[in-house]
Amino acid sequence: MDNFSKAKIEGSISDRKKLHIRFLKNCKSYESFLKLEEKAFSDGALSKKHKELMALSVSIVTKCEPCMEWHVQQAFLAGATNEEIYETIDVAIEMGGGPAAAYARFALNALDYHTTNER
Repeated sequence: MDNFSKAKIEGSISDRKKLHIRFLKNCKSYESFLKLEEKAFSDGALSKKHKELMALSVSIVTKCEPCMEWHVQQAFLAGATNEEIYETIDVAIEMGGGPAAAYARFALNALDYHTTNER
């Protein structure tokens, strides 16, 4: 992974951690969003891992780089393998076409980042 991509991912992680408390203190909907997120991603008929993979695919198609980084990390922490992440990217590319393929590069960099730094 190049230094630019690594810095971009680390900046996204830093922003998320730094601004979390600010959101909680100032945005009335944020706490409700966190509760929704917790319920939506908890194990049910679908496992948390599968839900995170679904969210990764949606993140790629909607071009949300911070979302891609988060859902790669969360899928990884929920037990997703590299192969499962690659297949998720395949689904996103099929659904989103060329733009999804271009944005999926960020997801690959996030996978590299989390594989190198957490495994």
